[in-house]
Amino acid sequence: MDIRLSESNLTDDFNQIVASDEGKKWSLQRPEPLVVRASMAPLSAPTEVYYPQFRWASYPDQPPSMKFWDAASTTLTVPTAWPIIRGFRPQSLDACVNYCTEGFRLHPEWVKDSSLKWDSRANVLLKVLRILQDEFDEYYGGRFK
Repeated sequence: MDIRLSESNLTDDFNQIVASDEGKKWSLQRPEPLVVRASMAPLSAPTEVYYPQFRWASYPDQPPSMKFWDAASTTLTVPTAWPIIRGFRPQSLDACVNYCTEGFRLHPEWVKDSSLKWDSRANVLLKVLRILQDEFDEYYGGRFK
């Protein structure tokens, strides 16, 4: 997909989320044209704020790379910036989940599995945010130490 079309598609979806009531539960930023950074916290620990960053190579047809930004060091390479959630591997700075590029690199067979493959329909930024928020709310186990 053309980079300008990816940027335009992400802009449209980003703006739709920011204007919605649901979007108010996250603080969203776009530090780069194909990058979205959010702040989110689990229901069980609302003061534990995390900053997932999503970087798309092509939006919406490919899943984003997902890392967690460390506000203190302003980098994406700090394991303690990661939550303990099923499928997450903070020590490797990646996640074994089907909503990020890293998961598909670890499991290339997911591409052919109809229940796990990437679905690029609808607002995929919103879809990824909802999935991650649900994971926080249902499976949060603390901050990686």
